[in-house]
Order: sequence, then structure tokens, then C-alpha cells
Amino acid sequence: MLNNTAADYPKEKALIHLTAATARQYPDKTALKFHERVLTYKALNEAANKLAGYLIDQGLQRGDVAGVALDRSPEMVISLLAIMKTGAAYVPLDPEYPKDRIEFMLEDSSAKILITAEKYHNHFAANSTEVLIEDALEKFPSYPVTEPETGVNGEDLAYILYTSGSTGKPKGVQIRHFNLVNFLLSCQKMPGMTPADKVLAVTTISFDIAGLDLYLPLITGAELLLADSATAKDGRALVDLVKAEDVTIMQATPFTWRMMLVSGWDSKLPLKVYCGGEAFPKDLVTQLLPKCEEIWNLYGPTETTIYSTIKQIISDEDITIGKPVANTQIYILDEALNNLTDGSIGEIYIGGDGVAVGYLNRAELSAERFVKDNFSPVEGARMYRTGDLGKIRQDGEIVCLGRIDHQVKVRGYRIELEEIEQNLLKEDNIKQAVVIAREDTPGMPRLVAYVIVNEQKEGADLKTQFDAWQKGLLATLPEYMVPDDFVVMDMIPITPNGKIDRKALPKPDYSIIYREGEFVAPRTDNEKLVAKIWQQNMGIEQISIFDNFFELGGRSLVAVKIMAAIEQETGKRLPLATLFEHATIEKLAARLEGNEAIGWESLVPIKPEGSKMPLYIVHGAGLNVLLFNALAMNMNAEQPVYGLQARGLNGIDEPLDVMEEIAANYIAEIVAKNPEGPYALAGYSLGGIIAYEMANQLIAAGKEVKMVAMFDTYAERSNVNDSKAKKIVDKTTLRAKQFAHSFVLLAEDPKRTIEYKGLMLKRQLIKFYWKIFKPNEKREGFFAYDNEIDEASEKALRNYILKPLNITLDLFRAKKRTFYMEDFEFLGWKPFALKGVNVHEIPGEHNTIFAPPNDKEFAEVLQKCLDRAAEI
Repeated sequence: MLNNTAADYPKEKALIHLTAATARQYPDKTALKFHERVLTYKALNEAANKLAGYLIDQGLQRGDVAGVALDRSPEMVISLLAIMKTGAAYVPLDPEYPKDRIEFMLEDSSAKILITAEKYHNHFAANSTEVLIEDALEKFPSYPVTEPETGVNGEDLAYILYTSGSTGKPKGVQIRHFNLVNFLLSCQKMPGMTPADKVLAVTTISFDIAGLDLYLPLITGAELLLADSATAKDGRALVDLVKAEDVTIMQATPFTWRMMLVSGWDSKLPLKVYCGGEAFPKDLVTQLLPKCEEIWNLYGPTETTIYSTIKQIISDEDITIGKPVANTQIYILDEALNNLTDGSIGEIYIGGDGVAVGYLNRAELSAERFVKDNFSPVEGARMYRTGDLGKIRQDGEIVCLGRIDHQVKVRGYRIELEEIEQNLLKEDNIKQAVVIAREDTPGMPRLVAYVIVNEQKEGADLKTQFDAWQKGLLATLPEYMVPDDFVVMDMIPITPNGKIDRKALPKPDYSIIYREGEFVAPRTDNEKLVAKIWQQNMGIEQISIFDNFFELGGRSLVAVKIMAAIEQETGKRLPLATLFEHATIEKLAARLEGNEAIGWESLVPIKPEGSKMPLYIVHGAGLNVLLFNALAMNMNAEQPVYGLQARGLNGIDEPLDVMEEIAANYIAEIVAKNPEGPYALAGYSLGGIIAYEMANQLIAAGKEVKMVAMFDTYAERSNVNDSKAKKIVDKTTLRAKQFAHSFVLLAEDPKRTIEYKGLMLKRQLIKFYWKIFKPNEKREGFFAYDNEIDEASEKALRNYILKPLNITLDLFRAKKRTFYMEDFEFLGWKPFALKGVNVHEIPGEHNTIFAPPNDKEFAEVLQKCLDRAAEI
């Protein structure tokens, strides 16, 4: 049965009794490694004993509380152990957290002592006695290496960990030693850890899951490899560290695992993956399964000691939170606290030996969340109501279905939205605030604050106001709790029963950046014309002649409409790329007034200034390069970016239909401006094939190509030399696979799949209509020639045979797939890049990888790859 989890363990012992016993068993074995520093079990335990003696002399006693504000280092681990050896409880304080928040925790916990470092000397205003770790280390020779006799046992508090609070203040969760010992000994058996393991610890000590990172190795005899703060935030550095140190176990949130995957984790590692802190997304499971030995999903709130359930994930079709750890009970209850064992959905309650004492100094809240366990035979037993929805499957495993209340998880951090709201109300000009976590782009949750203000502001004043709110919140809240976006509302929507209707809160316009400077009305006839066209097509009532098209949220589709309207009104056809250099009404109107010839060169300067190696991006099937602007603007200030647009867009030049000629044409324009190189080439969709051939020609000419990048480009194999029968068989087989895969896509995301398939069908019907019913009729209007260019490009692609090149290829692959491919992992490129394919997963689907907010993450990953390539 689900809750038959009874297991013997030394409930009377404190955690430090177990770590000391392990030190006696493995005295000369490596316990802790940090950069080049190595501590044996004996050295680590003796250092903790010495520091405990020093702390006792400073007045720290059993039952007291001590804060720890140290950077990640061996001294941090030693301090945590030493505090527990004195019989006191520790409060973990990440020095990177806001000063006000740390000071609140010190005051609320009545911490007698604060252990910190010289670099933070007198930084925190508190009643605690400050103990500098440097001073303590100097006194070590005066203290014995033996265990201090303090009488600490399993009932004593081990730590007080503060979590986000709904009243605007964090709340301290009190965890006893036996809570921790029970959990750790259970995890030692499953998922399992042995003295042969090497564990990489990456989690901040202010996050409760750090307890598994630090203490499970130290009670097992395994080696603890401690990552510093910078490494823990760098996906590439983490992958390199796992490989270099032969790490066998690592625990992290889904956000960190994603970060590692997009940073070049390209081969299977002998790694046991622990994933916890928030829901385990299916797409992440799919990516991780071939990259590691085992995957374990762990679930549980801080209030029930780190994790309460565990499940080995062996398939992306079977993601649950599993079954309870030792001496833990899971209940699914309705509002009347009836136990729902029939698969009905209810709230998850957790009972057993992991349940915390309660919240420090919050008796009323403790009584509300820690309730009597009516299902336990143990007198006085309590259970914790998690606020999570769940159900029990027929096989006894538990499925977690998300939050009941408004507590959310963002990047693994549990956040009480009410705490952000309470702090927002302290900011200037806000009289009401509602915060939600939106996931308009899968896998990229964003905090959005909807506010009602006392005084309406516009333009630059509104932008300044948003900046001030973010700055004010950063002074009191961790960065992960500060909203990404603000939306000013006239009124907050409510449901018929008077509650806030969070589902009715509108999607923010992520792209809009408000005007800086005064509004200036159009002055000339051309300015008035351009302003009118912008207003009609951008849905903005008032646009200053100095407003930037891109900063107003302008994108390719809007640009096409604007340029088409300009052509219709003036008879002048301008390339979309004109907007890069003429991005305001004033500049675009002036361009219309000029009599000089309108250039349609293929090479377009998107962001030409900068000292770094330039990046050249080839257009996709959409033919223009305007959609690369957001990507370029989010890259390093010193990074030049150029686009290559299709020849023939002006309706005069004949479009090229041979891949080698297309590539040669683009190379000629690049080399004319940059004859020496080196060159970094990239292409989007069809453009990737063109970029590949450009690389081939440049290398053959003796030029240095530092980088070849594919932006979600599939390596299509040409069938030009196949027999007619083989072509028919291959096409039929492919269509059958595409049809079958449509059902997979429908199951994953029915709404988006139907939208996408409908769009594709519409395009096919339009193409069919022109081909069958109007084969000789010329289209009119802006981009009337795009169909001819499309046909020429398709012909070039059909006849082009990819040849292997002695290069490393960087593949930037969209996370969300909207169509079938034979090779989902390398998109068919592995046989052609002889030095290997580096896969970088980027957010969005094929058509949205350049759109906000995906552009920022894409730019960050791309910039790292470019910088790395330039150094080789």
C-alpha cells in the first residue's frame, strides 16, 4: 500500500552524530573538494569540532540560533556542521540575497551569532554578534579536535529555513534533526548513494534542497564536490565540471538542467540525475533520458523536510512524483478532509517523520497549515497541507497537478505571489497589485505584475516608473521574485463571486518599450503619410517622428504591411531592410524624399558597429532579414551582425536557382566589405543550407571560417539522383510518418498543432490556386516576386547535394517541434560535420525562435558560442 513506509532509523540521533561516525569510518577518504582544496573526512570533522568549540566560547549554546552568511566554500560547510555540533540551529543566508531580507531573517530568528567573512564585515545591521570566519580560523590551534559534549539529539532543531511568505515577509520553517536524518537515510537507500559516488553540489544553502547536496554524501562516505556561485550559474562550466571530475550524482532544478543542455551537453554521461524544486516537464525528460544513467524525480515542500516522494523516471510517458520516502504518508483529501483513494483529485497532505515543527513565531499560520493527522495511530501526529492538487493512480503512484493557491515555482524557486504584491504596495504610485506567473512560451515562465496606479504616467515617465519599481523590489526581494513585466490596468478583473479573476488578466505586450523624450508630431507631407501608415498597421494611436520602429514592437509581418502601403501610396518600393537604418518616421520619410537609387544589395548591415568577429546570417524561406533584428539587439554591444537577403526582391534582378551560385553571390558581397575574415556564418531554415555551401566555398578559397551555425535548419538529403520508383517510395513513407506524428503533436499541444497545420494547409492551397488557375498571371503589390524567388530557392535546394565538411557545426534547435523529422536530435547534420555537431536548444518553435521573449535567451547562447569560436 501507498503509506506502508515504516522503517527503523536512529530517531534519537542528530545529523552530526552520523557525519562524525562516517568520519571515523573513512578518516583518510576525500570528503570535500572545492577548486584545488581537498579535505579528508577526518580533517573536515576536526575543523567542525574546532569551530564548534570556538562558537561555544562566543556564547552559542544548545537551543540557540546562528546565522551563516558565507560564500560557497569549505568554510561554509564547516560552519553549518559546527553550529549543529554546538546544539544550536542554523539559519542559511545567501550573501547574494537582498540585505533587508537577510536582516529580517536574523531579527525574526533571534540569531545570537552571525558567522560571516571579512568581506561582509558590518554589512548586515542586526543584534547578532558577528563572528568572522577568518578570526575563528586563526584561533583553531587553541581548540581540541574532539567532539563537543553538548547533548544534542534528534529532537533538537537542525535549521530554520525561510521561504516566501503570503503576508509580505518570509516565514521560517523549523526542521529537527530527526526530520533530516530520516530523509537522508531513506535517500541513501533510494535513489541510493555509496562511498564510491562523487556528488556535485550546486544549490544555494538558502534553498532547502541543498540539505541533500551537502549532507547525504557526508553521511555516506561519498565525495562532495562543491561548486562556487559563478559555476553554479554557468551551464557550460557545470557540464565541463561533471566531465572533468567524473561526477556520478548531481541534484538540480529543471532550470539548471535546461541550462546545461543548451550549453553543449552532447554525450551520455555516467550521471545519476536528481531533479526537484518544481514540476518536471516532459520535454526536459525527453532530452535528459539519453544523456545520463538514471533520472529521479523528487517532490516535497520545505515544511516536510526537503523531499517527501521519489520516482525513477524511465520514460517521458510516465512522469509522476512516485511514492513516499521512509516513514512518510501521502494523502489526497477533499475539503472535508476525506481520503480520496479512488483516483479523484484533491489536495496533497503529507504526514510522518518529515513534518516540521511549524513556522517560527507564526502560531496562527502554523495551526492553519500543520493540522491533526486523523489517519495516523500516533498520538499528536500532524500533517502538512501542501496547497498542491494531486491524485493517486491505480498503481499507487501520485500525480501532482499544480497549485491550488497562488504559490508558484519559477526556475525552481517557490514563490508566494502575495509577498511580491505586498512589497509592490510599498512602492511609489501603486494602490493595487496582482502578480501571476505566465508561461506564454513553454518552459519560460515570467512573473507579471498588474497594477492600478494613483497617478497615470506615459512615455518616458512610465518607463522610468517601471525601472524604479524593479529597483525598489530588488532592494527587498531576491532577483527571481522581481516581476519581468508590468501592466498598468484601469481595473483588476473579478469573478462573479468577487474574487480576482487571474485567468482574465491580459497577456503583456512583451515587445513594447515606451518612448524616451517628448512627442513630436509629423511636420512634412511624407512624415504625415508614414505616421498614418504606422498608426494603422501598428495599432498605436500616437507615434512621435523620433519613435523607433523596433522599440515600438515592430516585427517582420508589420514591416511587410507598412512597406506595401508605402509602395501603394508613393509607387516607391523599399527593401524591408531599409528599416535598419531608417527606423523612425523622420528617417523613413526622408528616405522617400531622396532621389538616389534604392539599393537592394544582399548584404544588409543590421548592427554593423563593434570590435568582435562579425556574424553573417542568411535569410530563411521568408526571404527578408528583418526578423534577425531582435536577436542582434540582444547580443553584445561590440558584436556586429549582418543579414543576407534574397536576390530578386526588387522584381528586377533575376532570382538565382543554383545553390552554389546563391552562395557565391553572397560571398562576393561579404568579401568586398571584409576581405580578410575570419568569418562566422549562420542561416535560418533554408538559409542554413546556403550558409553551409558558403562555408564550403570560403574554405576551398583558403579563407578562415570560425563558425558555421544552423538556426533550426534540417539537412535535407537531395533525391535528384534517385530513381523515380525510389522517389515515390520515399515520399510515400515520409508522408505516412508525418501523418502518424501529427497525432503525437495533437496529444502534446492540440491547440497549437491545429493552428500550425491550418496555416500550412492555407499556404498549400494558395500555392495550388496560383499554379493551377493562374499559372501565367503576375502577382501585384509588395513582394509580388517572392513566389518566383521561393520557386528558385526550392529548385536550388532540390538539386543541391550536401557534402561532408571538415568542420564543427553549431546547431541551434528549437525546443518545441511542430512537424515530423527523421532526426529530431541532430536535424540530419551529423554525417556532414566531420568534427561534430554542437546542439544548443533554444526556446520557442521554428517560427518563433526570434520573437520575444525567446530572442534574449537565443542571443545569450549564440553570443557565448561566437565568443568561444573567435578564441579558437
